[in-house]
Amino acid sequence: MKKLSKKELAMNRIEKHIDLFQCPVCHETMSADDSKLTCQNRHMFDLAKQGYINMVQQSKKTQYDQSLFEARQRLIQSGFYNQLMIQIESLLQSRNTDFLLDAGCGEGSHLAQILDTVDHQLGVGVDIAKEGIQTAAKTYENAQWIVGDLANTPFTDKAFDAIINILSPSNYQEFTRLIKDSGIVIKVVPGPNYLKELREQIFAGTNQEGYSNEETVARFKQFFHLTHRENVYDEVTLTEGQFHDLIQMTPLTQGIDLSSINFVEPITLDLEILVGKK
Repeated sequence: MKKLSKKELAMNRIEKHIDLFQCPVCHETMSADDSKLTCQNRHMFDLAKQGYINMVQQSKKTQYDQSLFEARQRLIQSGFYNQLMIQIESLLQSRNTDFLLDAGCGEGSHLAQILDTVDHQLGVGVDIAKEGIQTAAKTYENAQWIVGDLANTPFTDKAFDAIINILSPSNYQEFTRLIKDSGIVIKVVPGPNYLKELREQIFAGTNQEGYSNEETVARFKQFFHLTHRENVYDEVTLTEGQFHDLIQMTPLTQGIDLSSINFVEPITLDLEILVGKK
């Protein structure tokens, strides 16, 4: 039997779950045929040959390029965030996760790993950065990848059983619309010692050398009832190549000459997982 292309696999997946999609322009229902999604007002979105869909009307330039996402993918695949993944998967495995959204999925590695261990009907990764979605679609076939705006996602109300948002900006109004009444939102935020070895080099002697996530947690609690909060702590030894991937992909080094950052080990992984319900 002929192996289906990524585009054919994606089309089959979308046709099966077309009721989850709505037009991001006029919010009408959509139909899927001839390798595109179309609403009744004739707004049309083509499926790329790699299997992703760009559902942003006007392309938005981000500060992230292809090399950053490739570095992020290599670092995640090396196991840097394995302890985080173990804890998220444990939280999801006791729940209904038929429809799972990774909001701000980047290059897709977190969602792809979760979908390998958690029962589901459909996993969707959305990010505004086309370069990230292209990298995800090139590597992973177990999810539907979409270029989309988190402030205006192309999905119907109450479409998802779980939304995950890992070290990424959020739009809580949209998350509230998208999550089922019985669903959960899982947000991962840095802890006070996250990547402290980099902070000590980059922000030495400034007020940015320390970090508190309490303002971020307080905002999450404005929109969701915080049902669970747990810490992820690990000290990870990296090779010099992995360290270079880390400093290339983290926002901490934006605008910094990477050659000025000295290799150090181990690196502190200090994160908090917030679980919220409506």
